[in-house]
Amino acid sequence: MPNKKNNEKDKQESTSSLGELDQLRKIVFGDAQQQLIAKLTKLRSDTEQAQDTQDKKFSLCIDKMQRDFIYKLEELDKRINAVDKMHDDNEADIQKNHENLTCEHEMFAAATREDFKNIDQSLHNESDTLSKTFNDQLEQLKKHLEDVSKDLRFSKTDRKTLAQLLATMAINLEDDQR
Repeated sequence: MPNKKNNEKDKQESTSSLGELDQLRKIVFGDAQQQLIAKLTKLRSDTEQAQDTQDKKFSLCIDKMQRDFIYKLEELDKRINAVDKMHDDNEADIQKNHENLTCEHEMFAAATREDFKNIDQSLHNESDTLSKTFNDQLEQLKKHLEDVSKDLRFSKTDRKTLAQLLATMAINLEDDQR
């Protein structure tokens, strides 16, 4: 127990030493300490106010940036939609033009085939007509030649006249063929 008493005594001495030390500090540094504490308190208050002001300014800046960002995104979205619509319209026009051209091409191809068929038929008919006419004229010339030959045999015309007649007929045949 004597230790306990010593400890308590030491504590009391220590507390009284601290109390004396605090009193001495107050005497020596009293006004300066009070001023320093007041300045620290003011500095802390000013710092908190500045931080609050900066927080408000920062929040306002962030809000403004967010509004600007959203506005720019909306504007960009509008432009993209306009370009998309323009592209869709152009694509629809191209598709429509393609369909029209395909239809016109098919009609032109059908008309061309029909024209070729008609021309072929016309040429065939004309060829048949010319061939028939040529054959008829050839037959007439043969008949005429036979008649003339018979006449020449019967009339006993000289061969010079016959040669001239045949030459004339040959020339007539060439002219008819042209």
